[in-house]
Amino acid sequence: MSTIVIPPAPASNGVRLEEKLRAAGWQVRLTPPGGGRVPWTEQQVQELFTDADVIVATPGRLYPKELLRAAKRLRLITSAVIGVDNIDVDAATELGIMVANVLAPENIIGVAESTIMLIVALLLNLKLKERTLRGGQFRPNHVSHMLHGKTVGLVGYGRIGRAVEARLQGWGVTVQASDPYVPGTLALDDLLRTSDVISLHVVLTAETRNMIGARQLGLMRPSAVIVNTSRGGAVVEADLAAAINAGAIAGAAVDTFEQEPINMDNPLLACDSDRVILTPHSIGHNVETGPSGIRIAFENVEHVLRGELPENVINREVIPAWRERLPQLN
Repeated sequence: MSTIVIPPAPASNGVRLEEKLRAAGWQVRLTPPGGGRVPWTEQQVQELFTDADVIVATPGRLYPKELLRAAKRLRLITSAVIGVDNIDVDAATELGIMVANVLAPENIIGVAESTIMLIVALLLNLKLKERTLRGGQFRPNHVSHMLHGKTVGLVGYGRIGRAVEARLQGWGVTVQASDPYVPGTLALDDLLRTSDVISLHVVLTAETRNMIGARQLGLMRPSAVIVNTSRGGAVVEADLAAAINAGAIAGAAVDTFEQEPINMDNPLLACDSDRVILTPHSIGHNVETGPSGIRIAFENVEHVLRGELPENVINREVIPAWRERLPQLN
């Protein structure tokens, strides 16, 4: 009987991944609750993962090379969400283990909707307007700007970036993108120089880590704002805080951070709170995503245990080695 290791999770619209997996005839092993990316103990690795066939990863924990190496029978580690930066994908590829993720349409839409909300909130100075009302001032003379007529620059032109673009139709904006893997898009420096709004939609790789630092921020217009709903490691947070404090850019909205949970000494927390919106890596979360996410995670498991490829393989270069391993694991 195949063993699936999954995080404990509440039912979504009455559906639980644990129950679906058990009903399919597989053994389910739950990881202990907890987050903060606390390392697994040696005992936990031995008890939970050494004979696991599949791991459904939780974003709150790390899955390093040492854990993957200990899981001798592991065929698949699938993220329960879009992001896989908590999984050592390079190590998985080296070990012949497939990595997949869950691209629930509602998750993509939720992030896209949230991105536009954050852009408009920054330009219209929403936080300052609310603060002054709560402070007893009514209709003060605040400076704010419309999104209409602006140029929105998308850094990364994948599913979420394109979903943002689709939802900006009718807003009267110019949308441009920078993505080295999409022909016809701009170079990043050109995008930064010519956009009023910068919105990041990248996965975290060696290429994208720290891609927005002091030099890149210095190319932006002083009136421009930047939104990051992708991955915290793509932006050098100290440089972003310095640019905001110096007035080099007008503001920022950040939902993801280099270290999560966020360190309370993160320099962004000390910035002018009227010009910076910070949310706890949950801005696009919605109850509508739950059933789709459970269905896709189940399908990922089901496909792999039948010897088939799941819909969205992250490390496609592993497929030949993965197929060679399968007969040894049956």
